[in-house]
Amino acid sequence: MKFGKTLAAGFVGAAMMVLSGGAQAAFTVQSGLVGGSGDVDNVLFNSCTGNNVGPALTITGCLNTSPTTLVKFTSDENIFSPAGGQARIAASDGVGYSQLAISLANAGDTFAKLQLNIDATADGFVTFSGVPGSPPTYTFAISASGQNFFTITGENFLSVLLNTTVDIVTDVQQIRLGGIAGPTPVPEPATLALFGMGLAGLGMMARRRRAQA
Repeated sequence: MKFGKTLAAGFVGAAMMVLSGGAQAAFTVQSGLVGGSGDVDNVLFNSCTGNNVGPALTITGCLNTSPTTLVKFTSDENIFSPAGGQARIAASDGVGYSQLAISLANAGDTFAKLQLNIDATADGFVTFSGVPGSPPTYTFAISASGQNFFTITGENFLSVLLNTTVDIVTDVQQIRLGGIAGPTPVPEPATLALFGMGLAGLGMMARRRRAQA
């Protein structure tokens, strides 16, 4: 009986791992450039194919190594990218903004690492959340007198959102993405069959317990 229970549980566990694409790493935010920048790609606004530099609520840049891989930046007010190479997301009103979401333009594409630097007009706070990945959320103090680098890691982020004290962000720059992946594939019939075997095993155990009661 114990062996049968272990076997059935093993079937269910294996099936769930395959269905979910494996265990996902936790959403983590750290201050600084953690782990260096050898595994990430700079986001640019020049030399891109079909991008939009704004001003608009959503603008797009691209990866340095892939001009057609577009990266979306969405705010609660109009933003734009000033002329230059490396991505710089600035407020079009010249004052500042307080919200920025970062995602890949191709629906379903994900990333596993994000690095960025926030320039602020005043001391305040920034809160990060991820999709998927939140909760938890992370809140850090940011300073107007220096650079505010952050590294966000995990798996399969559709987007990362930062919210700050109202209108203190002059720009977000030095943005780098890593671990780019396509949409999670639909489970194959064999995978679904494995999941069904696990459920069948649990059903047999339940029937045996009722018969022996």
